[in-house]
Amino acid sequence: METHSTIKKRQDDRYVRTSEQDPQEYERAQRPQPTTPEGAEEEVEVPRKEKALIEVHPAMFGNHPATYLFYWALVVGGIIGAAMFWMAGAVFSGVLCLIAAAWGGAFLAAWWIRLQFRVLRITEKRTLFRKGIFSKATNEVQHDDVRNIQMDQTFFQRLIGVGDLAISSSGQDDMEIDVRGISRPEEVVQLIRRYQ
Repeated sequence: METHSTIKKRQDDRYVRTSEQDPQEYERAQRPQPTTPEGAEEEVEVPRKEKALIEVHPAMFGNHPATYLFYWALVVGGIIGAAMFWMAGAVFSGVLCLIAAAWGGAFLAAWWIRLQFRVLRITEKRTLFRKGIFSKATNEVQHDDVRNIQMDQTFFQRLIGVGDLAISSSGQDDMEIDVRGISRPEEVVQLIRRYQ
């Protein structure tokens, strides 16, 4: 593999062989390189893709347990009620129960989809929080710049393993990333601290 110390580039764009260089690499370096038209930008080397260490989404039950249980009660209760009413011959009441079950299921599905588009991603170099389905908003903090990490958990949140996380960088006064009810918040904080 070629390193920057093995080939030196001179002003006239020719390469000079050094003693550490592999002869095949020297041959490749001597081949004519394509030139860019005058005024066009030269191609910039793109850094390798960052590895995502963890991705977490806000939890449905952890954020709003009463609402979550209510919607599930509508779904389950509606299905059971519809079956019981139909067996009793009350078709209209059975249809109403099915409508209630469908309504609860639709709200659960919409809520789940919305949370899938709210993602906190920790990479080797930064923390990103992305939200939005049609219009997207992204907040990003480099691990080197992290000044403050706040993790808040109520007693109930500790029992179910979720918490609120806020991150600020050294250049900002307020919290740049603020996520409510994410799963495994301690693991997220430890990862950020490890790569700081």
